[in-house]
Amino acid sequence: SIFGGDPWVSIARGDILRMADGEIDTTTALQLFYASTAWGLGAKARRLRTRLNSLNNDGAPQLLEDAWAAVREGRSPRECYELLLTPKGRGRIYYFGPAFATKYLYFASGTHDMPRCVILDAVVAKNLRPLAWPASPTAGWWPETYGRYCDLLGRWATALDTTDHPVGPDQIEMA
Repeated sequence: SIFGGDPWVSIARGDILRMADGEIDTTTALQLFYASTAWGLGAKARRLRTRLNSLNNDGAPQLLEDAWAAVREGRSPRECYELLLTPKGRGRIYYFGPAFATKYLYFASGTHDMPRCVILDAVVAKNLRPLAWPASPTAGWWPETYGRYCDLLGRWATALDTTDHPVGPDQIEMA
């Protein structure tokens, strides 16, 4: 690197979840967007600039703040998702479609509560389809579909949960 040192920065799920424990305002909502988007892109972070430019949409910062607040208020995953996507599953923020919206909503839960909004992307959908969700789409989810997915993982987590070893829906998503 011309700057001397490692040009790569790593960020873990826990780092972003802890970010979401703070105050909700436009600035922190944008920071959460940046972090969740960079995490989701991983080694493909070269596309990050295009996605960050999507925030030029006048309403984007407020949409992010409202969605984060909805997660913290305990609103249903479907309701939270509908704040970021249209009824047909199209992003209200450019270059911020279904998969990245679910990542944002997941991280918005912070560390204090068991997440109810769970990540749904093509990798998860593809792996889940032959095992438990045969008719599911593998990309682009309508709010109803996302709500059913979160309910499914929530039921599985409840069924697997024990007093000594609580199980969260996000653990099932990761697996």
